[in-house]
Parts: sequence; C-alpha cells; structure tokens
Amino acid sequence: MSADILLGLAFLFLGMALALWRIERAVRARADRAAEERRYSILESIPDGLFIVDAHWRFTHVNAKAEELLRTSAAEVIGKSLERMLDPLASELLPEMKRAQASGSAIERTQYFRVNDAWIEIRLQPAAGETLVYLRDISDRMRAEVLLRDSERRLRLLLNQVPALLWALDLDMNFTSIVGAGLSTQGLSERDLMGQNFELMLADAESKERALAVIRRAFGGDSERFETRLAGRWLQHHVEPLRGMSGNIVGAIGVALDITEMKETADHFAHLARVDALTQLPNRLALEEQLGGALERARSERCALGVLFVDVDRFKNINDTLGHRAGDDLLRAFAARLRSSLDARGSVFRSGGDEFIIVMPLSETLSLAMVAADVQAALGAAFHVSGRELYVTASIGTSTFPNDGTSAEELVMHADSAMYRAKQTGRNRIKSYDATTDSAALVRLRLEQDLHHAVDRGELELRFQPIVNVRDSRIIGAEALLRWMHGKHGEILPERFIGIAEETGLIVEISRWVLRQACTQAAEIRAGGHPGFRIAVNLSARDFAEADLAQYIEATLLDCGLPPDALDIEITESVMIDDLALQTLGHLRGLGVRIVVDDFGIAYSSLGYLKRLPVGAVKIDRAFIADITHDAYDQAIVRAIVTLAKTLEFGLIAEGVETPGQLAFVAGLACEHAQGYHFSEPLVATDLCRLLREGAPTA
Repeated sequence: MSADILLGLAFLFLGMALALWRIERAVRARADRAAEERRYSILESIPDGLFIVDAHWRFTHVNAKAEELLRTSAAEVIGKSLERMLDPLASELLPEMKRAQASGSAIERTQYFRVNDAWIEIRLQPAAGETLVYLRDISDRMRAEVLLRDSERRLRLLLNQVPALLWALDLDMNFTSIVGAGLSTQGLSERDLMGQNFELMLADAESKERALAVIRRAFGGDSERFETRLAGRWLQHHVEPLRGMSGNIVGAIGVALDITEMKETADHFAHLARVDALTQLPNRLALEEQLGGALERARSERCALGVLFVDVDRFKNINDTLGHRAGDDLLRAFAARLRSSLDARGSVFRSGGDEFIIVMPLSETLSLAMVAADVQAALGAAFHVSGRELYVTASIGTSTFPNDGTSAEELVMHADSAMYRAKQTGRNRIKSYDATTDSAALVRLRLEQDLHHAVDRGELELRFQPIVNVRDSRIIGAEALLRWMHGKHGEILPERFIGIAEETGLIVEISRWVLRQACTQAAEIRAGGHPGFRIAVNLSARDFAEADLAQYIEATLLDCGLPPDALDIEITESVMIDDLALQTLGHLRGLGVRIVVDDFGIAYSSLGYLKRLPVGAVKIDRAFIADITHDAYDQAIVRAIVTLAKTLEFGLIAEGVETPGQLAFVAGLACEHAQGYHFSEPLVATDLCRLLREGAPTA
C-alpha cells in the first residue's frame, strides 16, 4: 500500500476520532446542562429561599424566594462575592459558614432582616466545594410569639392584681405553674412553690385528705371544688384535668379564690339569723338546731332533758299602756333575768313575742320543778322600765324527754300546751304537761293554726236558715250561718271555732268574707223575683273594734248592689256597752241598715241602752223557746220580751222554733217572725232558692 493511501487513511481515522470526541463532548455538555437545569429546577421549586456560594464565597445560584427575601436579583449577585453583595449580613454569616464547612455539620440561626422588616430563619448546609444557605420567613411565627409573650405578661400582670391563684400540677401533684395576687396574701411566692408538692397548701389533715382526693379524681377526668385554709385565709379551689396535645391527661389545673371575707360575712349572717335582735338571745331557728343536738346527746347518754315554755303574763297591757319601747325594754330585762336564773345550767331562747323557751339537761339532783321554781323566783323582783317599777309574772309550762315526747317539735308543743293551761288556771303558775288534760288544748291549738288558712283554702261556706212570716209561713229573708268544711275533719260548727277566731283577731277577716258572700247572694235572690228578701249577718264585738267597719259595710252594699234596708246586722248584747260600737251602730242605722239584738235576755241587757240604741228588732233566744209550751217561767219571760219590744216599737223574731206548739205560742203573742227547724234547717244557697221558687216550707 502506497504511502499516500496510508496517509489518507490516517487523516480519515483522525477526522472520525475528532468527530466522535466532538459528539461525545456535546452529549456530555448537553447532559451536564440538563443535570444543572434539573438541579436549578429543584432549587427553584423549594418553597424556602435558597442561595449557593462556592468555595470562594461567590454566588453561584439564587432562587426566586431568596431574591424576594434578600431584596435583590440573581443577575446582580451571581459570580459576585458574598461580602460585596450582602454586607453587613455577610460579616455575620461568613464565620458561621466557615465553621459549618470545617465541621461538616449544618448550623441554624435566626436573623432580623432590616431591609424588609422580616425575621428569617437561616440554615447553613455545607457541601463539597459549596455552601447552601436556606432562608425561611418566620415573621408571622415570631410576631405570634411576641403577642403570646405579651399576652402572658398582661395575664400575669392581671392575675397579680386579682386575689386569686392560678395553678397547674403534674401527675405527681407538683406545681408546674402558679401565679396570682393570692400568693402574697398567703405569704407565698412563685419561686417557693414551683416544683413543690401541692401538700404545702394544706394546713390540716382533714382538708388535706379531702383536697388530695379531689385532685386524684381530676386526674381521672372529673371537675370539682374544694376549700382549704392556710395562714388564716380561706381558699376555694376549682380543679379540672389538664390535657396534653394528644388529649391525654397530663396533670390538673385549678383556680383558687380567696373567700375569707365571704366566709366571714356568711358566718356573720348565719349568726344574725340565729340571734334575736331585741334580746340577743338565740331565736327559734337556733332552738330547732340546738334542741335537736341536745336530744341526740340525751339519747346517747341515757339522761332526761327538760323544756320550759315561759310566757309573760299580760304583756299586751304593758305595750298598750306604756308603749312598745317600754315593752321592748321589759323583754330585754326579762331575757336577762331568765338567763341569770339558770346560772349556766341551760340555754334560753326567745321563741317570739313575749314567749321564751328554756332547754336544759336534768339529773337526779336537778329536776324540772326546781328549775321552774328558780325561774319564777327570779322574776319576782321588780323590773325598772321607763322610770317605773313593774312587777311581772310568767306562766310556765314544762315537758320532759323522753316521758312527754321524743322529738323537738313534740317537746316544745307539749310545753306550750302546758303553759296555755297555766294561763287558763289563773296565770303566774307552773304546769307540767299532762297528755289527758292538755289534749283538748292541743286540739284547740291545731284548730287555731288551721283556721289561719281556712279562707285562703276555700274551706269556709255559708248556710242560710229561712226567716218566715208567722202568719202565713212565707219566707221573708234568711240568716247567714257560717260553716267550716275542714279538709281533714269535715264540717266544723261555729261553736268550735268562733271563739278562737275572736281571740286571734281572725274574726275580722272571716266576718267580712261572710258579709260580702251573704250580700252577693241576697242581691241575686232579690233580682231573681223576690225584691223584699232580707239577709241577716252576725258580727262580733271584735268586729266593732275596727274603726272602718261602717265604711266597709257601706262599700260592700254598693259593690254587691244590695239596698241597705235589705241588710240586718245581728249583734250580741256585749257589743252594746262599747262606745266605738255605739258610734258604728248609729252610722249603720243612718244608712238604713237594721240592727238586730241577737240572743236577747240571756246576758246583761240594759234597758237604758235599749232606749238609746238604734235597735230595729230583737231576737228571742232559743233557750226561752225550747220549753215554752210547758215552762211557766219561760212563758212569762217571752211575754215580757214581746211586751217590751212592742212598747219600744222593735221588730220581733223568735228563733229555735222546732214544734207546732212553739209556733202556736209565739203566734198567739203576735210575734211577727220566726226561724227554726220547724220551718227549715240551714240550707245551701241553691236549696234556699228552690224553696223560694216553690213558696214557703210546709209548717
């Protein structure tokens, strides 16, 4: 082969090798560019800022987020030194970068970038021949932390002004937090308590056990309250479970309020509620509590217990004559005298008004009779009240446990019943409870209590007994008679409760209820076709003690639409001796109301009063009618009453007419009107109206 051919082949192979090298170089360059582009693409996709510097601290890459955070562009910094482009930040970063390169470990720091008013978290990550600098904007987090710290500072400041404690415990009951102004009042400090056990807050064993039990239940998920006392102050704690991020219980959290003043105020009011303001003796509430405790001790010690019910005799007279101030002074002195008479052997209580109760344990050497005698002797000396010497007596009733009762209510009630008997037998006496003797008094007492509610409960009803014309037995009116339909005992007649009502003053309310109901019914009967119908209502002496009685009757007649001349007011002879009653009777007579003297002739009738009084009629009492057919004395008395009434021009009504013979006798004396079971028993309103529709009842 010629040299030329060989040379040509050599150039050919050389050209081919050069072409292959160029191709390989282009492929490698293209691959490098693709790898670089992929790297840059990855770097650009990172949400944080990132820039890279080489071993000479020149920028080789800056992603878009880094441009934003550094307030620059990649074109401005690529290839330029870090110190030149980011000073003075670079002077702080370079030492850290060198340390990271030397150690091969990443370094993190937080830096405030004044240029954009941002807090940046910087991470320096060393790599082969370069350093990657990650930038993350944590301004929002930093601001939140600042706000949180500020809120914590404000909260701590607030809590340090409020008399309370806010505390947290771990599961070992050690304090992990405690703040509040309550620390200073308790003589404590946060430094003293942090890490210490909650038991430091507990002074006595009882509150300690209770409080620790509550906290243990809080560890189980319960929320409760408890109280502790420390350094003379009371704290009320509200404790709840403290839960971690995952919801598991990691301890307990509580708030404690200083309730010392509240406790003292409550104790003060509790004391006031149990002390009588006038005498400073324990009152009835204190009696109920202390007597109950005394009974428990008497049972356990198997000993007797005495109760004395002491009532000042005629105390109302002192109030009425000397005034309430003098009455109050007497009660104070009386209470002091009672207390001194016991010589600390028992307790004195003011039950109310002029009533006092003594409770004391008894023994073989101290009997109830001895105590009562000592009390009565102590009260014998004069009381100096409002510049006067007053001699006051007391009626005393006694009861003992267990003979006369086993409960506080029974003992007081039985002593009260015995006291009532002491008053009934002349006052200034001592009476012991006797079940047989005092049973009637007890029944009366219960009846009195029930009577207070009779009107409100609608237990009172009216019955109407017709009053007839003797000549033709036609009904001309009716007397309203009261009945008490007791919820437990059924119908109770007036004889059993009117006296109680008069003594207690309840008769005023009851009489006015009767008057209004009777006038309303009479007005309806008159409007129903009986225009001449009259209604008679009984009033007691106590009713006439009310100065407004005449005005009330006048207003009631107007309200009910009943003419005054259709109303008879029946009074007993005792009413006629009272001056106020005489004025009221005159007023009523002036209105046109007829005044009828009931039960005439059985009391102390004064003919002089009859002459001056505005009486319109008299009723012959049933006591004279009952035996009138065969008793000459009754016949003579009735004839005298009829003659007197006719002479004084009074109307006449015979009551209690039950037989034809009685009716014939009074008719023979020209007595105008009569009532009684011969004509009709007392009727309910509907039956009375039926009789009126049918005509007179059959004689």
